[in-house]
Amino acid sequence: MKVQNDTFLMIRNHPHSLNSVGVELRSSLRVIYLNLKKVFTILFWCLVSMVCFSQTGEKDGEDRDIDFLFYLYEEKRYDEIVLLYEQMSPKIRQNDSVSYILGMMYYYRQELDKSAYHLSLVSKSSVFYDKSVFFSAIDYAHLGDYSKSQLILENYSVTTQNNTYDGLISVKLAGLALLQRDFEMFDRYAKNFGFGQYYYFDSQNQLINVRKTLESNRGKSPFVAGALSAVVPGAGKMYTGQIGEGVATFLTVGSFVAIVAENWIKAGITNYKTIIFGTIGTIFYIGNIYGSIASVKVYKNQFNDQQNNTILLCIHLPVRALFR
Repeated sequence: MKVQNDTFLMIRNHPHSLNSVGVELRSSLRVIYLNLKKVFTILFWCLVSMVCFSQTGEKDGEDRDIDFLFYLYEEKRYDEIVLLYEQMSPKIRQNDSVSYILGMMYYYRQELDKSAYHLSLVSKSSVFYDKSVFFSAIDYAHLGDYSKSQLILENYSVTTQNNTYDGLISVKLAGLALLQRDFEMFDRYAKNFGFGQYYYFDSQNQLINVRKTLESNRGKSPFVAGALSAVVPGAGKMYTGQIGEGVATFLTVGSFVAIVAENWIKAGITNYKTIIFGTIGTIFYIGNIYGSIASVKVYKNQFNDQQNNTILLCIHLPVRALFR
């Protein structure tokens, strides 16, 4: 009790001592708080700096890889591009520039299905978007997927406000119409031809000529070719434009007919020469009819291939000329 009383008396007699202790304690706590605040502030900014540095380093790495891809592309080192692409992270592979480079590389390697795929990944925000659209449409046209090529161009025309390539779109869509033998659609797009445009002038004229040629050659009939060759050997081939083969067939079958006729008159129908040459002549005669029928199909295939190649060239060259 005496200790407690002494303590009580000390506090009562010296109240300023307790106040001093409280002030010192608050001051110490404030110093500790300020020091901890500085430490956490420093740690925070160190962490922010590390994250920013990491992101900057990652971005620099992406830029270096893409720049190197462009270098390899310019040098036409396509195999090395493929190897580098395979080593890239999925994030870098999704970059528009990477998709563009891969698409154009496969285009020049004539792997058009891969080219079309990569070019289709280029987004509208990319500076390579316009070129990617037109070259992917070219890829699908050469692959024979005319409807896909047409859809790409029509969507581009509708979704973009850029009128720079309206003339090129008209030429390409008109060409695709001819590839599908849709003359009505061709006439609709041909109305938009602008013959004052240097890049498209030759292509537009050639497409118009191809349209006339296609329409004038739609009437070749296998039945007519066979009938003509039955009456006059070789006439069916002449009908399909194979003049040389038609003349050769006529002379061959005619020679056998002459030999058979001569032996028949001199030695009779039962003579072995008459029978042999008659049999051979009959085989050539039947073959002449069948060959004339088949020649129409061959002629149509060759004719269509020739016209299609011309059309593809007409819609391809302006793209190469505009996007050098």
